[in-house]
Amino acid sequence: MERIESGVPGLDKALQGGFPSSSVILVTGAPGTGKTTLAMQSLFHGGRKGENGVYMTCMGEPVFKLKRFLSSLSFYDEKLVEGSLISFWDFSRTADSEWPNKMLIDIVEFVKKNKPKRIVIDPLPLSINFKSLLEYRKYLYAFFSTLSQLEVFTIIIGEESDTPITQLEDYMVDGVISMELKPLNNPSSYGNFLRIKKMRGTAHAKNVLRLNFTGDGISIADVGKMLQEGAEQ
Repeated sequence: MERIESGVPGLDKALQGGFPSSSVILVTGAPGTGKTTLAMQSLFHGGRKGENGVYMTCMGEPVFKLKRFLSSLSFYDEKLVEGSLISFWDFSRTADSEWPNKMLIDIVEFVKKNKPKRIVIDPLPLSINFKSLLEYRKYLYAFFSTLSQLEVFTIIIGEESDTPITQLEDYMVDGVISMELKPLNNPSSYGNFLRIKKMRGTAHAKNVLRLNFTGDGISIADVGKMLQEGAEQ
């Protein structure tokens, strides 16, 4: 199976070589858990390999603020943006009650025209944008099916929740990565963790992986040891 390198040190090993190509991956978690960092680190990793990539947002974080944050991380390369290998697309100004459907149409047109290798979508439309759960489910089915048919690797940033509505998204995507902030042995200290909840087409680590956050971005801490511990459980 063709693989897509994640760009996150240690994560490809936990995925037996990387993400399956053309898959749709949902990255969920509470604010501050590193969802955007992981997605953008992967996008720029592809850009350094000569792969076209695009970050798409509607009512997410403004692009100028995102770039300001990313500029403090070593993987961010303005030359890739200036050379159009990495592009940012914010269609918040045109958002209205029909924006979820318009977004899907615009994504299809953009991908067919520009043929990016990777895309990041931030955020995934929420159920509150729809009149009923059934309508939302139909939209998710069309959304994820369309992305899969476009044969582009996609990371979608979502919000973590324990409600049954959010679980609909988990069932329909190819992979789910949950990012968490959890207390350590010292009750006053917290650490960042990543859990691969689902990944079609590949075996993967089943245990919770500790994350390191540095000026270079995110990396998996002691992935070899953790994979061994996960196999023993």
